[in-house]
Amino acid sequence: MENPVIFLHGFRDKALFDMVEAIKKAAKETGTDPETIAFASSTVNNMEWKIRKLIREVTKEHEMIQRKAGKSG
Repeated sequence: MENPVIFLHGFRDKALFDMVEAIKKAAKETGTDPETIAFASSTVNNMEWKIRKLIREVTKEHEMIQRKAGKSG
């Protein structure tokens, strides 16, 4: 199974980070490792992408960040 991807639209600055933290907390409470979740927010560029491309790009970036941090996921 692929890792989860969460795409947030309409949140800015503190609200965006607060949402990410709330989702990570809820994930942990339900037994999902929050480090496996790839997060993305809408941009001028990615709003035109097909969902398949968005998931692929977000997942690729998340995996790269996890490798650099010495984590797997």
